This record gives sequence, structure tokens and C-alpha cells, in this order.
Amino acid sequence: SFEVPADVNELVVTYAGFETQEITLGDHSFYGVILTEGVLVDEIVVTGQGVGIERKRLTSTVDVITSEDIEVAPVVSLDQLLQSRLNGAQVTLSSGQPGTASLIRNRGPISAQASTTPVILIDGVRLDNLNSRPDLNIGTGGANSSALSDIPVESIERIEFIRGGAASTLYGTDAANGVIQIFTKRGTSGQARVNAEVAIGTIQGETEFLRFRRVEDLVFQRGLSQSYRIGVDGGNDRTTYNFSANLYDDDGFNAVNENRRIGLRTTVQSNVGDNLVYTGSAAFTSNYFTRDFNANTSFARFGNIEGGSFGDVDTLNETSFQELRENLQVQADNTDITEAVQRYTISNSLGWTPFEGFTTKLTVGLDSRQSRQRAINSNALLISKGSNPPGTVDQGSINIATRNFTGITTDLGLQYRYDFGDLSFISGAGGQLFRQRDEQFLLNATNVTEGSNTINNSAETTAADAIREVVFGGFYFSQNIGYKNKLFVDGKIRFDGNSAFGESIGLVDIYSFGLTYSLTDEAFIQNSSISNILTRFQLRANWGQSTNFPTPFSADREFAVNPFLGLPSFTFGNPGNPNLTSETINSLEVGADMSFIEGNIRFGITYYDNTTIDAIFTPPSTPSSGQLAQDVNLGEISNTGFEFALSADVLQSDDFRLTLSGSLTTNENIVVDNGGLPEFVVGGFTFLGSFVNEGQPLGYFRGGNPIFDDEGFVTDVERNAFLGDPNPDGYGNFGLDFAWKGFSLFASADYQYGAQGVNVDDVLRFFGGVNDEGRIPENAAGTSFFDLAGVWVEDADFFKVRNIGLSYNFDTANIPTLSRLQLGLNLRNPIVRSSASFDPEITGSGIAEQGGFAVGGFGFGTESAPKQVIFSLKIGL
Repeated sequence: SFEVPADVNELVVTYAGFETQEITLGDHSFYGVILTEGVLVDEIVVTGQGVGIERKRLTSTVDVITSEDIEVAPVVSLDQLLQSRLNGAQVTLSSGQPGTASLIRNRGPISAQASTTPVILIDGVRLDNLNSRPDLNIGTGGANSSALSDIPVESIERIEFIRGGAASTLYGTDAANGVIQIFTKRGTSGQARVNAEVAIGTIQGETEFLRFRRVEDLVFQRGLSQSYRIGVDGGNDRTTYNFSANLYDDDGFNAVNENRRIGLRTTVQSNVGDNLVYTGSAAFTSNYFTRDFNANTSFARFGNIEGGSFGDVDTLNETSFQELRENLQVQADNTDITEAVQRYTISNSLGWTPFEGFTTKLTVGLDSRQSRQRAINSNALLISKGSNPPGTVDQGSINIATRNFTGITTDLGLQYRYDFGDLSFISGAGGQLFRQRDEQFLLNATNVTEGSNTINNSAETTAADAIREVVFGGFYFSQNIGYKNKLFVDGKIRFDGNSAFGESIGLVDIYSFGLTYSLTDEAFIQNSSISNILTRFQLRANWGQSTNFPTPFSADREFAVNPFLGLPSFTFGNPGNPNLTSETINSLEVGADMSFIEGNIRFGITYYDNTTIDAIFTPPSTPSSGQLAQDVNLGEISNTGFEFALSADVLQSDDFRLTLSGSLTTNENIVVDNGGLPEFVVGGFTFLGSFVNEGQPLGYFRGGNPIFDDEGFVTDVERNAFLGDPNPDGYGNFGLDFAWKGFSLFASADYQYGAQGVNVDDVLRFFGGVNDEGRIPENAAGTSFFDLAGVWVEDADFFKVRNIGLSYNFDTANIPTLSRLQLGLNLRNPIVRSSASFDPEITGSGIAEQGGFAVGGFGFGTESAPKQVIFSLKIGL
């Protein structure tokens, strides 16, 4: 209850997730208000405006994952969480090996130079989001480590995801792929609350895509996973806090893999003055895992079996099978590939409201990530792999790669809200400054003394280092104008700079403009019978720009220093291009958000058109020039498509709740202009590559396409033919949430269609004479594999159920001190189906250089994400 001033005759009652109610005051002392549940149009989001704004005023799409969504998604890493809950983005894991990278797609690939990973922030601090191999690495095959895999998911309050140009005007360079912003729990006032969770389960290798059924016996083993979490939150009227700790451990699904992660996080929020709020958060993660050789290396156990190096293992007699099994076990026992990661993330924010309507927020933070990869190739390992003859001594090697990343974020946002009659204004300004240092070292020791694990005991050592330090950032101005709380227009301008280019590029200016209109706030809709069905109908349109700066120093002319007879010698390095500038992505989106039947059915549709101009390509140089390839602004890339999102509360009562959801994103990617260059390769293999050419999708497959007659002979070969597109025509997800009294059921699945992939494993089997039956006619068996490239390209549609979770909450009303008691069962990756004979998801990141471009599409030599069965117990005190 509260006292209403005498001159007020109307109240407006709002609450996030419910429809706004307007009450005309009369002579009554008390008024009862019942809010109707609806879409989250009045929800406050940060990612769309910098400081905070009602979602209703946004002219671009922002997806939100709430704490309730996170609670029912039993995952241990950020990419798994995004995979289960994020609409509009596709998250695929490139390998089942622990700590490996994932590909995140969002409205198609916009650049042939950069990865598709969005910018990621936690409590306003920009994180290292590398999901490719670093410049210097130990090279154990195809599994690249990911900086996303060690971002803890504990204590996350909510996640916001914004796409395209609207994100870049606020967050600048590299935000063309969108922004994922994570907010941690700040605690609530009151007596301290303790929540604890124990989860124990099994982990088993995926067998759906195995060519040989005996691979399961030769490589896989059932492992154990265990997870322990504890969280404490509480506080008083001035200060609240939240603390969490977690331990995760599994011994993998084969004899080599192990994974152990420890995480700590604390967040404190305090009203240090009447108008001043401090929020501080700190997190520490320690991640350690062991990895097997995989993919593009002759040492890969799984890859060698599936690639036919041992023939058809399903037809081996028992003696030969047991000999092979024992040899593979010796290989596993002697494989010593480890990676240790330690990560510290600190955020400090001050929010100041000196007078009504004006808000300012300053955030200063740090992300520090140190990783150490080590591979010990002992004589015993080399002998077991057949690289060295038995009896060889002191010819082993040790490879150590370290990467130390330090990123400092400074972010200032200002916002002023004021009304003038029917008009409302939100004026904003701000800017960010980022300083990132990436320091890498690679040590190689050869002829190591047998049994040693240190480079000191070696005959020769070599070293290399790579240091990249960049300062970048910018500032922006924004204006959002509302009319009668139903029509909103906004505009932003940003100026961005990057220290890697100095005055050659200078500040780059980018813009965005948008409009949104709520039709259901019009009187003629509210007073008509359609209002009984149509709860909310809002139109929106936005045009914005994004930038992708070139790789630092790629515009400079360089010379390379090489050792020669103990002295330095010089060769040509990067040729240099003083005209090199940033790519600009023009993004248009037009859409509508609707809800029906008191908000029980929610539907959104968006059309997008992203065009990259001044696209940077790296065509090969003329061989006679003796020069390396040089980045140039030559091209234009187009991505167009639709995004659909639907959710429905099918059942809604005191005892029942059933919500179904689904999404679909379509994409058509094409290189509109390549500057008149001949097509050039950006990945793949000599016989079948991933290419760039005008009129074709970015990274399309090109190679020989054979033509067979009725008897299976090759009558002709189409040279340099278009063989397929690794970019899917469409992808999306499905979700189910059901609750009945204390029982709840959660399920999530995702899918893709319209992409193609290359079964590289069968290419290798072809050389061993055990290629897939029916793929190549018998009369064509002697044909060169260069001419047969097209037969290994398959449609790569898939449907995968990622999670099925069951839980039961016991009634704790009669249990002293216990506020929560929940038993749960989770099935991870229980169902996988595909049109391909290989797993289309684990087609490898295939990124040739750090932070570079990849669309995947080549599947070979690595295991799929494993299946898990997890039992959990959650207790609240």
C-alpha cells in the first residue's frame, strides 16, 4: 500500500511479463489490481541500449535466456547452454574431445577473414572468445581449444543476445556477429540462503555414426562424471551478495580423455550512497583436460580405425582383433596431451543517479586467461604408433605451447529520460576502451631422454613467440523517442578506432536507425472484438552498420627473419597494402512480435538482409612475384533470410503447465562480387577445397564431379565443379517445458537442413579398399580420387535431441530448515539422426589461422559429442 498524491487521478500498474493496467482513481481508498500475463514487452534489457531500456522501445531483436531457463538446462559449459536455449543462433560442437571449440553461426558468414563468434561480455567486461587454434599451438590434429568452454555457467542471472548492426553501434569492432551479454546473480536481501547440488552420471561415446561397430570396443569406455555446486546469497537493504563454487570431473568416454574444472564466483551489490550503487563481481576458473590425437594426424586412434588404416576391423578374426586392441591400449597409455587453463574475470561497476531521469554507469574490468598445452611424444608412444622401430631410445619430443591473454575493459554509459507531453525521450551517450594483449610461446624439444617430461633433458630445443597488443574502442550517441508509449524511433552513431592501423584508417563512423509501432495500443484495436484474441502486435524495423577491422598489422609491409648458418637472413613477408580498410556490414531487419489469447501464444518473425561491402579477400599472389598473399578490399557478401520464433502455453492452471517452443532461421549466403578475381581456396584439401567465387556461397565445395554410365564406368569428369555448400539453408531448435505439481519435464532439440558435408573418413577408407558400400561403382574403383571428389559430398541435415530432463520437487513445508529438495534425471544427447553417414556437426572448425574464417563441412577423424545420463540432487536451506 502507498499514499497517492491529491493531484493524481490515474495510476499505471506495470510488471515485467504482464500487461500494463491503467486505473482511473475515484473515491475508494483501496484498489485491487489483477495483471494479465503477457509477453515481456516491458522487460528491461541492457544489451539493446547500453544502460537499460524497456524491451518495448527496441527496434531490433534481443533474445533473453532467463534464470528459470538456465535452472532447468543441466549443462556445464556456456556453449552447451547456448545450444539448448538460444533462438536465432546455431551452436555446433566441432568435436567430442573435451575443451574443444564450437562454431556459432548467426545470420550467415559475413566475412572471409573473421570467425562467426559473437562478442561475449560478463557483467560488462569483454571476454576472450577465441574458438580457433592460437597462432602457436602443439598441433595434435583437428581439435582446437575454445575459450568458451571454461566460462562458468553457475550464478548466471540472465543472458541477452542481440544481432547485427544494432549491436555494433554500442559495442563496436567485431560485434558484427552480435553480442552475447551475461549478467550474474547479485543476491537478494534477507537471511542467507544456501543451495547445493550433487550430480553423478555416466558418459558414453556416440555410436550412431560409426562405420565399424567394433570401434566401440576398441576405443570407447564408459566413464563417470560428477559435479558438485554450492551457492550462498543474502544481504540487507543496502548490500546483497551471491557466492557460488563448483567442481566438475569426468574421466571421459575413452582411455585418454579426462576433464576437471573448478570454478568460483562472487558478486556484491551495495548502495554506497543515496544515488550511488556499486556492483562488483569476480570469478576464477581452473580447467584441466587430457586429449587424444584426432582428425588430421596419423596418430589418431579413432581416426585411423574409422579411416580404414587397419582394414575392415569388423571382419578381423579374434586373434587379430585382440592384438589390435592391445596395441591401441598401449597407444592410449602412452598418449600424454594435456591442457591447463586458469582464468580470472573481474568487474567493477558504479551506477550514479544524481537526479531523476539521469543515469550513468561506469564499468572497469579485467579478463585474464592463461593456457598451457603440452604433448609428450615418448619413444614408447612413437614405437606403438609405428613411427620408430622397436628398441629406439632417446628420440622422443616434447611440445609446449602457452598463451597468456589479458583484456582490460573500460565502459562508460550515460542516459537521460524525460517526457514532454505525449513524447518521451531517452538520450544516451557512452564509449568503450579495450586493451588486449595476447602473448604466446612455443617450445619444441627433440631427442628427449626416455622417461623425461622436461625439455631440459633433450638434445635440441627451438622456440618461437608471438605477441599481439591492440587498443581499440569508440564512442556513441543514441536517441530513442516515444509517442504515446506506442510509437518509438531511435538512432545511433558510433566512431570506432583501432591502434593496429594508426592514421591509415583512423576513426570509422557507423550508424543505425529504427522504428517500432505497437498496433494493439491503439484505441480502435483495444475497443474491438479482436482484442479478445490479439494481445500484442508490434512492428519493428532497423537499419544499422557494423565493422570488421582487418587482422592487426595486415596492412603493413613486413620482412621475415630466418636463421641461416647461425646468422639472420631476410625474406619477403607481408607485401603491405596502405589502402586496406575495415569491412562494413549494412544490416536491415524488419519484423513483428505478436501474442494471442492473453499472451499464451507468442510469435515473432524477422526478415534480415546483411550486406558486407569492402569485403576483405586474400587471393594468392602471382607466383613469379615471390610475394605472399595480401589482404585487399575487393568483395561484397550478402546474407538474407527469415527468423521465426513461436512459443505457446498449451496448458496453464494451478497444477499444470505445458509450454512448447520452436524457432527457424533461414539463410541464403552468396558472394555478390569478388573484385574480378579468379576463385581462390580458403580451406579444405587439394582434391576438394572450400572456395570463394562470385555468385557462389562463401566457402563452397569445389572439385571433380564424375559422371557414371549404367555399368558404373566413369565416362566424364566435370572439373572444378560446384559440389555443395557447407552453410545450412535453415536451422533452429525446439523446446518443451512441462510441470505438474512437483514434477517437471524439460526437453530441447536442434536441427539444420540444406547444408552439405564431406565424408573425409571414407576418402581415407578408399585408399585402404574398405570404402563405404554403394558409394563408388565397382567399375570405377581404379579412378583417381581427384576425379571422384563429388561422390564424398553428402547432404548434412540433422536432428538432435540435446537434453531431456526430469525432476521432482518434494514438499518441504514440514521439513525443518529445508526450503528445497529436488531429485533429477538428465539425458544429454539421447537421440541423434542425420541424412549423412557421418556426424554433420563435428565437421571441425577448420580455421587456418587464429580468429580466422571457417564454415566447417569436412568431417573426419574425431568423435561425436558423447551421451550422458546424469542423476542430480538439489537442496536449499
